[in-house]
Amino acid sequence: MIFSDPNLGDRVRSASTVALLREPAFLVLDRVSGIDPADQIRATFLAAVAMALGAGIDPHEEVTRSLRMMSDAEADHTVHVQAIRDYAENELRRFV
Repeated sequence: MIFSDPNLGDRVRSASTVALLREPAFLVLDRVSGIDPADQIRATFLAAVAMALGAGIDPHEEVTRSLRMMSDAEADHTVHVQAIRDYAENELRRFV
């Protein structure tokens, strides 16, 4: 569905909950998992930067914000973000 949200940048910058992002982050990884490991990382970053710029959001700020969210994203009783880390450590790096 295409819609216009003039407040998208504000909603991205002010959102405080990480819980609803865990599974979608895992789904993004699942979609790129079939390509070269280095290209998985580069493509994911390229898509994120293109989305941010297209929405008028500073991608550098979002990377910083994402780094700050990691402790909440990997909180007890969660599996998705830790599974992404495990995948990177145990699958992507073994191709190096």
